[in-house]
Amino acid sequence: MESVCFTGACPDMTREELTKMAEEKFEVRKSVTKDLDILVCADPNAGSSKLEKAKKNGTRIISYEDFLEMLDSDDDDDDDEDGLYSHAEAKKILKHLRKAYAEECVRINTSVENEPLPMTASKFGGLPYWEKGVEFPKTSEEVECEQEPLFLLAQINFAEVPHLPDYPEKGLLQIFIHGDDLYGMDCYDEQGDNSSQKLWRIVWHEDFSEERAMTERELHEMGVRSVAEASGDDDNYFPLDKEYAISFEKALSFVTPCLDDFDEKIRQAAKDLALPVYEDEDSCDMFSENDFENFCDDNAPFHQIGGLPFYTQSDVRREGDILLFQMDSEHTDNGWEILWGDSGVANFFIKREDLKKKDFSHVIYNWDCY
Repeated sequence: MESVCFTGACPDMTREELTKMAEEKFEVRKSVTKDLDILVCADPNAGSSKLEKAKKNGTRIISYEDFLEMLDSDDDDDDDEDGLYSHAEAKKILKHLRKAYAEECVRINTSVENEPLPMTASKFGGLPYWEKGVEFPKTSEEVECEQEPLFLLAQINFAEVPHLPDYPEKGLLQIFIHGDDLYGMDCYDEQGDNSSQKLWRIVWHEDFSEERAMTERELHEMGVRSVAEASGDDDNYFPLDKEYAISFEKALSFVTPCLDDFDEKIRQAAKDLALPVYEDEDSCDMFSENDFENFCDDNAPFHQIGGLPFYTQSDVRREGDILLFQMDSEHTDNGWEILWGDSGVANFFIKREDLKKKDFSHVIYNWDCY
């Protein structure tokens, strides 16, 4: 029986009513421990002690709405035993998989402010930090398009970022892209891995200050615009259309079916738990559709630095690559806020040795969608 703990108020019923319902399917606990299976919360960003401890432990965190749907759907689970593993076995394996192979990362949260952000602030979109007399990133002369300034996709002030091993502790990282229909991704560059940076660019500022930043007027005089200012153009396309303030928090990233070694990790988890091992089967056949979809939903991607990446098509990483930055598609109550094609995700990969040297000239950029 899985264990569950609650934090915050359930909008539809009292805690006593919810507990009584949950006890038919779950072991209800009053505190968060390392072996807790599920924490149900009203707000995943509330910052409560239970929530922070659950995040640190890698505990599955869901909303009250999702938990109530789980209670309603569990009655039908026995009708969905079409995987090689039973529901009980699947839950054990997937829980083990989640905890055994988790990797620390920095999660990026977005918000929209009423006023433009400072030039040196961490942000998605908006106008970039830039200094007078320094050549601004433009589309390469080697491509068949008019040479023009690139647009800021993301700017990360690493002094604001919780530290990860080998990642910078200070400095300003900027990612620029072209506003074409592939958002600057060049599938046909001579390296074959989109690392030539002809239609996109990584810029690193080891030293910077607000006092040296060009003003909005000065940037506009150079022809520099934000994605918000250019998104209404007929010939410009971007995955986002406004400036976002971003904040950072330590988190855990988890293995997902997109990773090349996912099936092998499934088999290792089964061995660790002394369960049957299916050497020649794909993971999607080992589990029922319901179990597999629940696992994927619980480990959905997000904007992040470091950790395990997510992608919708094939793994483009070279040997030795780690995740520098990931920007996911983002949906809110107002609809799609950030959208890579058809609900896709963008990744920037770098070799660990290059990251240690702060050499961003060999980064690869890829985005894909469903």
